Amino acid sequence: MAVSLPESQLHARSAPTLSRSRQNWFLYVYLFLLPLQNLQTGYMPKLAAGLNFLNIGFCFALIGAWRCGGRVVPAGALQRWILAYVMYACIALYIGYATVHSDTSDHFGVLKDSVLAVMLVFVAQMSVTDWTTLRRLILVMLLPLPYMLRVTWNQHASVNSWHYNDYLRISGTFSELGANEFAAFCVFMSILLFAFLIAGGLSLRWRTLLVAAIACTLLGVVWTYSRTAYVSLLLGMSGVVLLWRGRWKMVVPLFIAALIAPNLMPVSVIERFDSTTLEAGKRDESTENRFEFWRIAWDNFENHPVFGSGYHTFHHPEINPHQTDTHNFFMRELTEKGVVGAGITFAMLLSILRACWRTLTRMPAPGLGYALGLGMVNAWLALMIENFFGDRFTYYPMIGYFWVFLGLTLKARELHEKDERPEAAAPPQRPRPQYAVPLSARGG
Repeated sequence: MAVSLPESQLHARSAPTLSRSRQNWFLYVYLFLLPLQNLQTGYMPKLAAGLNFLNIGFCFALIGAWRCGGRVVPAGALQRWILAYVMYACIALYIGYATVHSDTSDHFGVLKDSVLAVMLVFVAQMSVTDWTTLRRLILVMLLPLPYMLRVTWNQHASVNSWHYNDYLRISGTFSELGANEFAAFCVFMSILLFAFLIAGGLSLRWRTLLVAAIACTLLGVVWTYSRTAYVSLLLGMSGVVLLWRGRWKMVVPLFIAALIAPNLMPVSVIERFDSTTLEAGKRDESTENRFEFWRIAWDNFENHPVFGSGYHTFHHPEINPHQTDTHNFFMRELTEKGVVGAGITFAMLLSILRACWRTLTRMPAPGLGYALGLGMVNAWLALMIENFFGDRFTYYPMIGYFWVFLGLTLKARELHEKDERPEAAAPPQRPRPQYAVPLSARGG
C-alpha cells in the first residue's frame, strides 16, 4: 500500500540532495531589481536598438534557466492560452500599424516589455528543480521590499498632510507609473505573503520575515490612497481566511472587522473613501473621466468588433481625443483586440484561476504548495477587481512577480507529485522467513 508523507517530511528527507541543486543567480538578480524601476531609470543606461535592463536581464535569466536543467510543467490548456495571448498581441500590433497614422514608434517597445514579463512564468518553472530552489526564489522576491518601503516613506513624508489631497498619492519605486499601479503590486504581495504566513507551515524564522514583509507592503497600500486597492486588499485577505481549510465560520468576524477597520485609518484615507460615489452629478473628476473613456472605448469597439483597432492604439488622437488609456483593462482588451483577442484574454485568465485552484485543492495543508494555491486564488480575485478601474496586467514592474508566482504554483504541484511517486511505485516488501533454529545449527 502506498504511503504518503507530509510535505515537510518529504523536504527534510531529501535535503542532502536538494542542497546540490543548481541556482539561477541571473534570475535572482533580475527579480530583485524588477520592481525597482527608479533604479532602472535613474542609474541604468539604455543601450542602442532599444536594449535596456529588462531585455538584457531577461536574456541572462533565460540562459541561467537552461543551465538549471528544469522543465516547463505540462499544464495543458493554461500554457496554450498564455502562448495564444502573446501571439495575438503580436498580431494586434500589426493591426494597429494599419489603423492609426500618428506616431507608433513606441508600440513595439511597450509590447516587448509586457511580453517579457509574461515569459517569466516559463523561466521560473525552468529554474526551479526542487523545493530548495523554490523557497530561494520566494526569498529573493522579498528582499526588495524594505528598500521599497524606504522610498515610499521618503515620498510620503515629503507630502504628508492631515487632510486628503492629490499630492498625497505617491508611486514608490514605480517611477514611470502611478500610485494605482504601485498599490496593486503591494496588494498582490500582501495577499500572497499573508497566505504563506498562516498556511505555509513555515519555520519561525520564515514567519518573522513574512510579518516584516507584509508590514512593508501594507504601508505601501495605505500611502498610495488607491480606493480600488483598499477594496481589493480587504476582499483578498478575507478570501484567504475563508478558504483556508474552509473556515466559513469566520464570515461574521470578518464582516465586523471590515466595518471597524476604516475607522482606524488616518483621516486622509477616510476622506479619500468618502469622495467615492457613482451617482451622476456627484462623481469626482477621476470617476467622471473613467465613464467618458469607457464610452469612447465602446464606440471604437463597435467600429472594430472582430479584431479590434490594434495594440496600444486607444490613446491615439484618431480614436480618443483625450489621448489617455481606457482606465479599464477589460475594456481596453475589447476595444484594441476585438472579440477574438478579448476572448483569448478571458480564457487565459480563467485557466490561471483553474490552475491555481487545482493546486489549492490537491496540495496537503499546511504546506508551501497549499499556501501558493491559496494566495494565488485570492490574489487573482483582487487583480480582477483592480483591472476594472485601470490596467494592472501589462506593466512589467507590477505584474512580473505575478507570473513568477504562477510558475511556482504550477511547479509546486509537480514537485509534490514527484515526491509521492517513488512511494507509490515502490514494490511491496516480501517478509523474510523466520526460523526457530539458526541455519548454522542445521548445517546451513
